[in-house]
Amino acid sequence: MVVDVGARWGIGDRWAALGDGVRVFGFDPDVAECDRLNAGKPQGVEYIPLALGSTAGEQLLHVTREPACSSFYAPSKRVAATHPELSCIEVTHTSSVMTSTLEAWCAERHIARIDAIKLDTQGSELDVLLGAHSLLENVQLLEVEVEFNPIYEGQPLFGDVDRFVRANGFALWRLTNQVHYSSADLPGASLDVQDVRHFDSVPFPSPGGSGQLYWGHAYSVRMELTPIGQPGLPWDQAVRAACAALAFELPDFALVALHRAASTQLQWDVLRTLRTKLGVKG
Repeated sequence: MVVDVGARWGIGDRWAALGDGVRVFGFDPDVAECDRLNAGKPQGVEYIPLALGSTAGEQLLHVTREPACSSFYAPSKRVAATHPELSCIEVTHTSSVMTSTLEAWCAERHIARIDAIKLDTQGSELDVLLGAHSLLENVQLLEVEVEFNPIYEGQPLFGDVDRFVRANGFALWRLTNQVHYSSADLPGASLDVQDVRHFDSVPFPSPGGSGQLYWGHAYSVRMELTPIGQPGLPWDQAVRAACAALAFELPDFALVALHRAASTQLQWDVLRTLRTKLGVKG
């Protein structure tokens, strides 16, 4: 069971490879967008025209020039004015929207377990997690859009989100899609700013431009499935985690999760087969 909160434009085909056994629920408060997506949805996918948060009730939605940037948090006028790429967060109007919590919605649908959650709600990701608190113990993988510098007034930042998910048994696995915005007096392509990522002791230099880091995607996984977790975990838990990891393009975590749980000869054979298909040597 997968939940995608902030599913405008659809969930893509990342889950198609897992076959008919996976159910995906996408949430977006835009009724017209959900109707459009439901008209052409693949099997096992359903789009829900509902806003999620930490509590049920009525909230003010700030609708922006680019609808995908709309948020329950007011966009920062100062940030928009000084960063040309963020002019898209200019508010065009506000709208009153009814919200629910993921816990309440799952209770209504008699859903007891969610395996993976993806969040992209323009600053309110922590609120959605707070409204899903009792469900998190069964979640194996989280993909959360996080901000390192505020784009919206009063929004929680990466440190707030990371602190909460760690307190609920998760560990950060990877940060991807790190997005930088330059100010009006220094265009993003004006300087050649180099960056280097290290995997073990191997550096991977990458070219870049100028600008301040604003947001990215944080992948957090169950602590017990990381390399420091205890071996002998339930095999079905590891398989659910590995399937989600492959869909999220984290094959390294898929292998580690299965390794934490493999104990029988059949399970070790499955792990070896996956390593071979992924081209892992040794």
